[in-house]
Amino acid sequence: MKTDFKDIWQNQEIEAGSRTTKQGIDVELDLRCFIGRIGASNAKMFQIEIGSDVAIHKNYLKRFHGVEIRVIESNEDKKCITLILSDNDLQDVFILFLEDLLNGLGQINKEEEVPQLINDKVSYWERLFARIKGVLISKERQRGLYGELTFLKSILSGSKNQIKSVLSWTGPEGSNQDFSNELNAVEVKTSRATKPAVNIANELQLDWTVLDRLYLLVIHVDEMSNGKASLTKLILEIKNDFKSQHELLKLFEDKLDRLGIAVGEELYYDEIGYIIRSEKAYQVKDGFPILINSNINNAAIHNVKYTVDLTAFEAFVVSKETVINDIQ
Repeated sequence: MKTDFKDIWQNQEIEAGSRTTKQGIDVELDLRCFIGRIGASNAKMFQIEIGSDVAIHKNYLKRFHGVEIRVIESNEDKKCITLILSDNDLQDVFILFLEDLLNGLGQINKEEEVPQLINDKVSYWERLFARIKGVLISKERQRGLYGELTFLKSILSGSKNQIKSVLSWTGPEGSNQDFSNELNAVEVKTSRATKPAVNIANELQLDWTVLDRLYLLVIHVDEMSNGKASLTKLILEIKNDFKSQHELLKLFEDKLDRLGIAVGEELYYDEIGYIIRSEKAYQVKDGFPILINSNINNAAIHNVKYTVDLTAFEAFVVSKETVINDIQ
């Protein structure tokens, strides 16, 4: 019989008020499970009681987007794995998560399997919680970040000063270009392979007149569901390269955090895989087909967005190695 979580929580709120309360429900495997409510905060909870001797890894406790998992000692023989929902806006998806968990409990054979079952269900559902909370960055921004990090890896591969190279990735700080080193800068545009044009965000993005050198790197990609070369994999590869350099790793993670990807949230970006079809670099200089302050010639016009056909750039092609050397 399907458990009506919502009705139970509503009744508990009416009957218990500010007191914490819980009630047992019947599940498979002779497990004792409870639905409850924490009175002071109105947080909803679900508990599964297991034997105190069931092994739980020390890193098992976790939080994800409004949900917290705790292990609470019940008595000398029992302990409760407790899932607490602190964000009531997520109640409906939390109920779906619990229904899926209850279904999973009916398919295991012994209580020792409960911690792993919960871990597996959390790994699947936390992405949906993140989406509903608006945590995930857009697919367009994911694609753009994949291109930026691909170029960052190219810079790092030959860099003698990796901290300086990571510092050159200035896009997360809101600069006009994605990379800059003194008066040299690079703007990276990543688009699907079928799109023979690039979108320019404003009149400052390709304004070469205030720089020594400005380059435009255009990366064309194909996208596929569950492909191997995902944004998750690329971020983890870079983090792994930095694992023995705490300062460098922290710097990289801080930049990702500014973009909306907190530590651990990179795992949510593995659904789309990318295949790089082409990379082409251009030097932006006199004659390049762009709109900047000097040729708009109107101090009242700002935030000009426009699209340029790539065929107009052919006279300005340079090697990618030239770009890397000038930005390192």
